[in-house]
Amino acid sequence: MSTANRLRYSIRPIPGEVADRIRRTLLDDFGNSLIVWESDSPAPCRHCLRIAPAGERLLVFAYRPFSGSGPYAEVGPIFIHADACETYDEPDRFPPDFAQRTLTMRGYNERGSIEAAELSAPGEPEASLGLLFSDERVRFVHVRNPAWGCYDFQVDPVRD
Repeated sequence: MSTANRLRYSIRPIPGEVADRIRRTLLDDFGNSLIVWESDSPAPCRHCLRIAPAGERLLVFAYRPFSGSGPYAEVGPIFIHADACETYDEPDRFPPDFAQRTLTMRGYNERGSIEAAELSAPGEPEASLGLLFSDERVRFVHVRNPAWGCYDFQVDPVRD
């Protein structure tokens, strides 16, 4: 694929200040008290965008990835490492730990309503993003777990 035709996007994990506040206070934005626990199976950290292997210390908390409200502004459980981890910092590279997973991708318009959706096959996230971002109405995409529906991260198109 030539540089001119290359899909350009920006990966957005949960903000570092959110992860830091959750770790410090052990409270989420919905009043839930949190406890640190060791995972018994792999779990995706929504801050560093790595899959934490079983046995790592994690926090699970309620999160709404929207700044506003509305019928599509869902709240759901997400995981982060209980101990500090680096914010994912390769915004133009699809997170490797997620690239080989089946993923649900929801494309939202400027009102925060779902405009389109794709079920991305393992190894095909950029193809799914390309389809979604080919629709000019899609302003951002939420990547989610297809079985559980949990939010993973946001992808914003980089349009010229």
